[in-house]
Amino acid sequence: MMRVAILAEQNFSLIDGSSIWLLNVCKLIALQHDLDPVLVLSHPLTDRLLANELPERVKVVQLEDVPQFTNLSSGRLDPGSAPLALVATERLYGSLDRVFVRGARFLEILLHDPNWRHRVVAYTPETLPDLTRPEAAWLSVARAARVPLVVQSEIAKQAMESLSDYPARVVHIVPPIVFDDGKRPVRNELPVRICYSGKIDPNYGLDWFLEFCETLPDHPTFAATILAGKDTFRTRHPQFFEKFDAYRADVLAGLVPGVRYCSSLPHAAAKAEMAKAHFAFCLRHASFDDVIEVSTKIVEFSSLGVPPILNDTALNRMFFGEDYPYYIDILSDDIVKLLGDILRTINTETYRDAQARIAQIASRFTASRLSDQLGVAIRGSAAGTLDPAGRSRRVLIATHERKFLNQFLDQVRGDPSVEILWQHWKSTSQYGSHDLDVPPGVDTVFCEWACENAVWHSHNKRSGTKLIVRLHRFEAFRDFPSRINWEAVDALIVVSGYFRDMMIADHDVDPSRIHVMPQYIDWDQLQRTKHPDAAVTLGLVGINPFGHKRLDRAIDFFATLRQHDKRFRLAIRSVMPWQIHWVWNADNDDKARFEVVFDRIFTDPLLHGAVRFDPAGSDMEEWYRGIGTILSSSDTEGCHTAVMEGLASGCDAVVHHWPGAKSLFDDHVEEDMTNAIERVIAFADDPDQKERRSAFSQSMISYDVKIFSKNFFRL
Repeated sequence: MMRVAILAEQNFSLIDGSSIWLLNVCKLIALQHDLDPVLVLSHPLTDRLLANELPERVKVVQLEDVPQFTNLSSGRLDPGSAPLALVATERLYGSLDRVFVRGARFLEILLHDPNWRHRVVAYTPETLPDLTRPEAAWLSVARAARVPLVVQSEIAKQAMESLSDYPARVVHIVPPIVFDDGKRPVRNELPVRICYSGKIDPNYGLDWFLEFCETLPDHPTFAATILAGKDTFRTRHPQFFEKFDAYRADVLAGLVPGVRYCSSLPHAAAKAEMAKAHFAFCLRHASFDDVIEVSTKIVEFSSLGVPPILNDTALNRMFFGEDYPYYIDILSDDIVKLLGDILRTINTETYRDAQARIAQIASRFTASRLSDQLGVAIRGSAAGTLDPAGRSRRVLIATHERKFLNQFLDQVRGDPSVEILWQHWKSTSQYGSHDLDVPPGVDTVFCEWACENAVWHSHNKRSGTKLIVRLHRFEAFRDFPSRINWEAVDALIVVSGYFRDMMIADHDVDPSRIHVMPQYIDWDQLQRTKHPDAAVTLGLVGINPFGHKRLDRAIDFFATLRQHDKRFRLAIRSVMPWQIHWVWNADNDDKARFEVVFDRIFTDPLLHGAVRFDPAGSDMEEWYRGIGTILSSSDTEGCHTAVMEGLASGCDAVVHHWPGAKSLFDDHVEEDMTNAIERVIAFADDPDQKERRSAFSQSMISYDVKIFSKNFFRL
């Protein structure tokens, strides 16, 4: 059982979209039977309307349980005291395995605390990053530590990957949650009712809604409902609130026909009122146009069969489709007139189409589905253990470089039965400290890279432990493998059949101990829709060093392709050679060879303007959306992960015949890359391209990180 604290800046005594979100998060976590939820309140609980809807499994820690940690001036938990409050929570309910956190200040404090950093799962509903300002203080720490991050929409995930360089593998989409009991009140045919539900804030379009309500005496077949949430912006909008208070008083006195006003309703009662409406008023002012948080109210209305009237924004079009009929352009349309026109579509084909669309949308927000998604974000993987026999494992990883382990470690983080310890080496040949002993209880030593770490552990293996070594291309051609005691190695992982055969022939390694497991990919993250121009865009990842990656060969191929078809473009994603000291200043002719190729790219009329250079970054999954065919022009590779990722994303591939390429990519390998020219053009024009992309993607599924992780623990 994994114990999870939920800590958010929201006041659970006020009813608005964000406090409803907090309630639903608690409900979702409670649905995961291996998670034990504890809600740590950041404000005094003065109203139990939401608290009464919490599942019994959710334990609640109130401020009075930890009075010494409250900020007396504000009456709420001071962010600086959050670690102490969580320690107090542990005294009450036991050790916390995860802390699900919403709030920039809470995140900043906890992520800078080494005792809590590895336990944090962050949530952000933020708008698109403002690139004119420094990024949030918590974000850089979270990114470096690969802290799991929960966002609400695909657009938010894309923004975090592309604009904030956040690793795709640990960004999880969990949209607003809807708990639907299936009960529906009788919806009267007339009058046609439009409902607003939310905070009293003119920026939420309430000024427009009041204008519409004022026209209702002239339209007896129309009616309106206002379900009022919290009221916190009076000082900002004094004129609006003066008008609103007077109007509300008239409504409550029965002086305004057709308008119903309710406030402080329990969430279930509010949803019952929402369900009585025919339309939902969900417009907001332009200041919300860049928000990448999906409104909980929009999802709730959709689940209740009430079509929302929406701003015409990219986010709404992504969710509801280009042809959804109830968008309003708030900057150019007559909003009050359009609301009346929309209400008149009741019982038409347009209205029925809108109801069918929102039913499809609501099906994506079911509690069971989103509970599983949130569970994966919190654990790091789906429920269950990676070890096929369900055993607990204590693994020591000895390495000088962790860069190829990140996604594997993200998986392992979600398995409470696995404990990872580290032995740091300064370099391929130098250990980082004087103590090389294997700690007690370690059952497996994993040497990432077959360098001096593997040499030492193979000659100093402790009885009762297993030794697993992973060999990359880098060290295969050095002296390390010749000095390893292979009899002591229980399993050797290599990245292709070529290196398996090399290790058998050159080092007499027992074939039964060698396992071909290419560098894994995150297959799920690569399943993204291609951009329209991807079909005629080639991709090349990495150009350094020259003699290894052979940029000249890729440019030769591309120039020949352009002779046949000038539609094609080449996107090169790489660190530039002059940014790497050992490449640009090497004691060879690589610098001159690079300069010749770059001069050709910018002066050859056939290439000029057809090649673009994209800076290196971690958002590769998003980059592949713009690529139709991936190239590998190298002289040597281990397994060329970029080709695997490209194919998994739905690219075709053109691979030069480097040693081992055939064992991995067979049909995509060419002795002369220009032999693939006709194939590339035909693929770009193939009417069955979608099916072929799917086939390419499926061919790579066996290299998914989840499969690699399970195979590792089988070893």
